Amino acid sequence: MSALDEVGEAQREVGKALDRARAGDDRELAAKVRELGEQFVRMLTGAMRMTRFHDTRNMAFEAPLRDLERSLAALRDLLGMVQVIMVEDQVYVNDQRLRLDERVDPGDNFSALWLRHEVGGLNLHATLTMDQWRKIVVGAMADPVGAQPRAALQAAFEAAGLSALELLPVFRFRMKDERRRIDQNVGAVMHRAAGVVDGLWEGLASGRAANPLPVRKMINELVDLPAQSEEEGIARARFDRSTHALSRHSSQVAMLSVLIGRELGLPDTTLADLGVTACYHDLGYATDEDGYPPPFSRHGSAAVRSLLAQRGFHEARIHRMLACLEHHRPFNAPGGASLFARIIHIADDFETLTRYRSGGAIMSPPTAIARMYAARGTEYDPELLQLFVNRVGRYPPGSVLELDDGRWVLVLSGVRAPELFDQPFTEVVRLADGTEPLFPAQVDLADEGTVRRVVE
Repeated sequence: MSALDEVGEAQREVGKALDRARAGDDRELAAKVRELGEQFVRMLTGAMRMTRFHDTRNMAFEAPLRDLERSLAALRDLLGMVQVIMVEDQVYVNDQRLRLDERVDPGDNFSALWLRHEVGGLNLHATLTMDQWRKIVVGAMADPVGAQPRAALQAAFEAAGLSALELLPVFRFRMKDERRRIDQNVGAVMHRAAGVVDGLWEGLASGRAANPLPVRKMINELVDLPAQSEEEGIARARFDRSTHALSRHSSQVAMLSVLIGRELGLPDTTLADLGVTACYHDLGYATDEDGYPPPFSRHGSAAVRSLLAQRGFHEARIHRMLACLEHHRPFNAPGGASLFARIIHIADDFETLTRYRSGGAIMSPPTAIARMYAARGTEYDPELLQLFVNRVGRYPPGSVLELDDGRWVLVLSGVRAPELFDQPFTEVVRLADGTEPLFPAQVDLADEGTVRRVVE
């Protein structure tokens, strides 16, 4: 074998090893990453806490800083770039969940120390020296600065020569220079979303603790979709019969909830919290009561029991428990319901009424909107429902309309401008002679066509 062949073979072997690692097949590597990651996070947390009692120039800091230097070097030998992500009360190193001591004061753990600066993760692009780690622990334990503390801390680190450390926003998983993936196929996003929710339900049904990281990544993809793609996803998912019913329902309710939350003006981080909470709203049905899922009347309390049984604590869990208990509570009920529960109530009922079944949907989207609108102020929060109606329009995404020329069209867009409230963008699904079109054809009702009727 020539030297060139040997290089090629070596490259192929490296590629295979990376593929195994990415797929999670290399259990030995995953275990090693977890072990080293736990050591690294414990060391960094300990060094940060020590600054409260010792000056960093004190000899007591020598050993911890030296251990940090070695620990990161070992991780970089395995992984290259090291990424530490904090999700609620959990910590991950390159997607490997760490098993940390949860008996510590929740306000003094690794995540809480960084969240003071609105930092949700760290990218470590190079090995750091003891002196660099000294600057990091001092900077991280300083008081947050200004209205954008993460940006201020990043600037301070870069001014100190620490450009190899990148601070990530809370609950975002995009690299600093990565472009928003607005051109990705909406069908692929929805397919991945349903797969992630499938995994969530399977884990919960098996009694395993829920892993919020893949769910949050999936919700962030939905949050990043442009409005037209989001509405198209809602329209096409309505007719999806290949995905497990509960997974399809949960992912669709999550997308509708994010749509309402965006119309309300919630920031992206809150939209991510809302979307994950919506994914969990029917968690009770994944639990077991004498070999069967609980009935409708008890699925909320069953979900809360399941969440309380999981280890750790975070504010996001309170949102989930409230939403599980309250997402069917009428708006005018005594005590009311939380904001997330009121949003999910609208999304849940709309999806349930309009979802395609083997015998057809209970009602078309326009009919469902009319029925729900009649219950504003009693069943539904009137302001949130009005925001929803303003966004989806007279013919919400997923509606099937018959035009005056006999064609049937599927509505793909919501309201693009107030004057286009009843003139959405559509796709032809049946020709005037009753046959399916051979090629995709779009019809913008702002330019052509008049609606003869809604196809029920």
